[in-house]
Amino acid sequence: MENLNFIETSAEGLDLIQPLWEKLNKHHLNQESDFKEHYANFTFTDRKEVLLNKALEGDMYICLAEDEESGTLLGYIVTTISSENEGEIDSVYVEEEYRLMGIGDALIQRSIRWMDVKDVKTKKVAVAAANQEAISFYDRYGFRRRSVTLEQPLNHL
Repeated sequence: MENLNFIETSAEGLDLIQPLWEKLNKHHLNQESDFKEHYANFTFTDRKEVLLNKALEGDMYICLAEDEESGTLLGYIVTTISSENEGEIDSVYVEEEYRLMGIGDALIQRSIRWMDVKDVKTKKVAVAAANQEAISFYDRYGFRRRSVTLEQPLNHL
């Protein structure tokens, strides 16, 4: 996509992703899942606290994709490095009408490069089980299933 600007920041820029993160959370809520209640009750304030705590002893990278002409944010990626020097892609979102234009690819490439520069010992990403598109996307970048975590939903009875 032409006229695309990438804005790189750290934890100080976390609030910039809020409107897009809320769309990502809604996307998860609308997927077939036993954990809809989690997404229905999950707020950006909650997510922000988790991310800031993860990066407290480590580091955080945020990259936003912006339409240069309109200034509209089209997508973002948040990556953290823990105190154990483990890199994790924590959150990625691209506006639906801008998907398949290479924006997500550019964001993940920048994130992986950042982790490489920081010399992390591992790189990982957690994906909601129902999000098959995301699993295929990360597979293109060499991320493979290492383990499967099962969780009992609150309304399991």
